[in-house]
Amino acid sequence: VNQSLMFVEDTAEAAVSKPKKRSRSARASDKKLSKAFKQANLALRLKDGRLRKGRTQADVARLAQKLRKKM
Repeated sequence: VNQSLMFVEDTAEAAVSKPKKRSRSARASDKKLSKAFKQANLALRLKDGRLRKGRTQADVARLAQKLRKKM
């Protein structure tokens, strides 16, 4: 039996392990940030979906983080 193939099979099984369970606070924070991004995009985008002149995606993310803190 080829030793290198056995090593590949062992590492492949380890890589498929379940993802770690996320804490309640982390999930709540994600939910708040999602809501904050929706609000920030509403504020900084035009009706057709383009960003307002002079605004960048970084501005949207910055505003979303600020809004999340206030939630």
